[in-house]
Amino acid sequence: DTTTASSRGLLLVAKNRMGATGNSNYGWFGGGFIPTPAVVSTVDRIDFSNDSVSASPRGPLSSARFGSGATSGQAKGPAIKLQKTGNYGWFGGGNLGTFVTTVDRIDFSNDSPTASVRGSLSLARSNLAATGNSNYGWFGGGFGASATPIVDRIDFSNDSTTASIRGPLSLAREGLAATGNSNYGWFGGGYAPTSYRSIVDRINFSNDSS
Repeated sequence: DTTTASSRGLLLVAKNRMGATGNSNYGWFGGGFIPTPAVVSTVDRIDFSNDSVSASPRGPLSSARFGSGATSGQAKGPAIKLQKTGNYGWFGGGNLGTFVTTVDRIDFSNDSPTASVRGSLSLARSNLAATGNSNYGWFGGGFGASATPIVDRIDFSNDSTTASIRGPLSLAREGLAATGNSNYGWFGGGYAPTSYRSIVDRINFSNDSS
């Protein structure tokens, strides 16, 4: 990883501000913003075993949006880099002209139909970040009426209910990114009301109310 990253196959169209998640075999890129027709609901799938070809189109999100956070039910740890423990991906929040609380679920084993709508986030917002372990997904930060520090937790085993609010991030900000393993989630960077930020917050999944 000290050399320049290698270019692989393309997404179906140039776009930005999408959400992305995956399992041990594929990666899914959902929604986003393009010049025309502006906001899209399309989902592109990359095959990790053959990533030199262009991504394939899959079933769309339930509505066009950009700035969603996304995660999946995967167990990550020092001994297991990525273990497939779930078969779904969740895309939460976004902007379709108005901020939304919608959470869509993609079934990885049958990803051609339109994603199903599940329970909502506690706050409508976009430009948020998400990570998760095998049981829960955490959606943090973002922008609604203003930048927010709110962290919502989705229970993968009961994803039809509204997400529960957990302990907030240390600073309200949008446009951040997140990653994690089976024990912790890290939310890094972003833009707070006055400047870009380099701060990294860590959520302890076993004590996520603090």
